[in-house]
Amino acid sequence: MSGKADATLMIRETAETPDVVARLIEGNATACEVLGARLRERPPRFAVTCARGSSDSAATYAKYLLELRLGTVVASVGPSVSSIYGKPPQMGEALFIAISQSGKSPDLLALAEAAREDGALTVAIVNDTASPLAELCDVVLPLHAGPERSVAATKSYIASLAALL
Repeated sequence: MSGKADATLMIRETAETPDVVARLIEGNATACEVLGARLRERPPRFAVTCARGSSDSAATYAKYLLELRLGTVVASVGPSVSSIYGKPPQMGEALFIAISQSGKSPDLLALAEAAREDGALTVAIVNDTASPLAELCDVVLPLHAGPERSVAATKSYIASLAALL
């Protein structure tokens, strides 16, 4: 490649990642402090993650972070458990983390709503802060990735990892 103009859309979007992560750290500082205080005040007995696709890969990263650093058991719950099978798990004493670029997937929304109704502390890690998921959850950690135009998630995936950390 002779330069930036020749780079693929995915490469160009990935190159934006340092700025995205910097915006995320700065923009989410207060929300993270509030979330940390809430978790210290009422530590969850366990954590539940909910995501699809590359966001589910980020949720696996969250599982290792929480289990290794905090000793908190983490379960990844399939969104269809609630939306298709109508059997939302009991999540009353949980930290519920939904990870989504769009925040519009009906099955993620159904599980997040079930978690909230059961008394879980719900957290949305989402790129679209005007999304239904962001409106539904107690705490929102925006990804600050901007529009994602490449085929696979690039900026939003890396931003999700940074938000989880």
